[in-house]
Amino acid sequence: MRAPHRPPPPPQQVLSQALAYAEHGWSVFPLVGKTPAIPRAHESGNPCRGECGRLGHGYHDATRDPEQIRAWWGRYPNAGIGLPCAPNGLAVVDIDPRNGGLETIAGLEDEHGPLPGTLMQMTGGGGLHLVYAHPGIELPGKLGPGIDVKANGYIVAAPSRHPSGAYYAWSGDGRFDHPLTPWPSCLGHRPVPPRLRPSAAAVRPISNLVGLVAFVLDAREGERNSRLFWAACRGLELVQAGKVDGAAVYGSLLEAGVRTGLSEAEASRTLHSAERAPRRTGVTA
Repeated sequence: MRAPHRPPPPPQQVLSQALAYAEHGWSVFPLVGKTPAIPRAHESGNPCRGECGRLGHGYHDATRDPEQIRAWWGRYPNAGIGLPCAPNGLAVVDIDPRNGGLETIAGLEDEHGPLPGTLMQMTGGGGLHLVYAHPGIELPGKLGPGIDVKANGYIVAAPSRHPSGAYYAWSGDGRFDHPLTPWPSCLGHRPVPPRLRPSAAAVRPISNLVGLVAFVLDAREGERNSRLFWAACRGLELVQAGKVDGAAVYGSLLEAGVRTGLSEAEASRTLHSAERAPRRTGVTA
């Protein structure tokens, strides 16, 4: 199943393919190996996904703008192509034979029957991508040994070069614009734990949160996520100090984030990122 070693495609061919993906409706970004070519705009852990207005946010930089794509490949002429999954409506079963992927897929098909055919890509590492239409729900991260599900990140797309020296290639007739098959229901989805909705009273800011809510509401374009993240960290410190209720922090800041123009899902992700951030001690109200 290993993709063939062959002379590297000329940079113009890679650029042409990146532009073809964009014309097809898929956003792309440049890679060095398997990692984004554009240097990070922030330190690791920063929740910004481009709201700051700069490039350097991994697959969140991806675009369909042909002028930007040409500029990127002019700067990184040997770059590979990164293809975001969910933003492009893709959900990818990534089969790695070296880690038991073939045995796992055989077991799944023994249990559920053959998987429906769809667009396939041979990876440069000897694996296979089964590219399905994203169902718009949370999907499992793994299906078993040697099989990952790429839904929230990105894949490397043909004709990019793998670190092994082999190249990614679309299987069959080599075209990528075939209709995508819907995500097979037998592969399941990730259960979403129920979340208690804050009461109307909890959504109203209380005295210790007034300043934090106002700080979020005052955000300008490009500041919304970073201000919400900072306010959430400070609010959680107040919770840790026993000065405010956690449901009130969540409800007040979620409402404030949505009022600034963030979607509820985006604001919620930022709040959950704050929950994983280190806490300061010695907080005073």
